[in-house]
Amino acid sequence: MNNYIEALCIGKPMDLPNFNEETEQWEVYFEENNEDYHPYFGRDIISYSCEDAEEATKIYNYYNQNPIMEETENEETDS
Repeated sequence: MNNYIEALCIGKPMDLPNFNEETEQWEVYFEENNEDYHPYFGRDIISYSCEDAEEATKIYNYYNQNPIMEETENEETDS
């Protein structure tokens, strides 16, 4: 659904979408995935900002039902 979230995050959203009064945007929080290219890796929290509550709710609902799974090098694909 969202390439940015799927590239950088793992699992389900950490909480319901929250409205950030400072930026006037809705935010959905995810845990950062374990990417090898990050030189000083330490798993962090990533906030994805949305223009409105409807977009934030769609993202929350989608990834709550379809968590982002961590890919491994040994995964087999059906051909």
